[in-house]
Amino acid sequence: MSALRDWPFFDESHRSFAAAFAAWVERSLGQFANEEGGDGVAARAIFKLLGEAGWLQPTIELNDGRIDLRRVALMREILAYSSAIADVAFSEPWLAVLPIALHGDAAQKQRYLTPYATGACLPAFALSEPEAGSDVASIQATGAPAGDGFVLNGRKTWTSNSGLADLYVAFARSEEGSGAHAISAFLVGGADAGVVLEERLRVLPPHTVGTLRFENCRVGAAALLGERGRGFAIAMQVLELFRPTVAAATVGFARRAFDEARQRSTQRVAFKKPIAEHQLIQQKLADMAVRIDAAALLTYRATWAHDHGDPSIGCAAAMAKLYASESAQQVVDEALQIFGGMGVVHGTAVERLYRHVRAFRIFDGTSEIQRLIIAKHLLKSLS
Repeated sequence: MSALRDWPFFDESHRSFAAAFAAWVERSLGQFANEEGGDGVAARAIFKLLGEAGWLQPTIELNDGRIDLRRVALMREILAYSSAIADVAFSEPWLAVLPIALHGDAAQKQRYLTPYATGACLPAFALSEPEAGSDVASIQATGAPAGDGFVLNGRKTWTSNSGLADLYVAFARSEEGSGAHAISAFLVGGADAGVVLEERLRVLPPHTVGTLRFENCRVGAAALLGERGRGFAIAMQVLELFRPTVAAATVGFARRAFDEARQRSTQRVAFKKPIAEHQLIQQKLADMAVRIDAAALLTYRATWAHDHGDPSIGCAAAMAKLYASESAQQVVDEALQIFGGMGVVHGTAVERLYRHVRAFRIFDGTSEIQRLIIAKHLLKSLS
């Protein structure tokens, strides 16, 4: 990764930041290298360590109204290379706090961003529903006006840190009618009355995700995030910014898989010589390296465009997320193939990566949705 930092997408502040962060991760998070997660204990511990060490504060600082997306993407790549659970511990709370950083009022920022930055407030993003995943505009949860506040009812699923979060950024219908214009964003305390953990989901990558239920959950007027009826726009903006960082995480997975496979190829002997000397293995390594660099180029092009004021990075973000996640799946699969039988032994690095990387082609916008976004931008440019 050190060579990557010399690319023109980065300035010296990014290079020094990444070097310092990588050194801290190696020094402070090594104990979590083999951690699977699932119960949320390790993820919360990592989140707290990140906050106490001061690494969360830079992720919510605005420069001319923009997040430094290159810095966040570099962090995700470094964390994902080290440990999949470390990336989850950092990224899912950041997804939740991002709408507050971008759209919160002064009181909301003071109340939530300050404790987030120290690792004291664990936020979660509650958008998807059992019948509304990719089609966000179809969510059915309601946030009906009541007196000087709102009453939330409905279910949310695929919510990270379900039952553990101190704060949920929840999206619900505050207006009558259907469609995107009726959706608002709300800040709901994890301990608020009416917030019920319905179930934890057992998923392929052992993340702490689950289904929440709001049962007549009353929140005050101060819980409304941004303008009423603008929740859909907030969610879409946040997901658009999040996608290049998802791509960065999958680049981290792919780099780790490549390094593991390259080392293994020099140690594993077949037909009286290291398999690295066989041309078929050399071809695999070459193809893996090309995919990784191409994915990284798309990823950091998108973050660079955002940081330089591109008003719409939608197409670049979708391209990065699509290609990087698909390529990481291929790289990890080839790494497992190079390991042979050891690659499917539970607990080895490539086996863990294989289980974790698959979900990234679905989470935060499926590959199919990314293709639709790209096509929409391409066709729009002709009109």
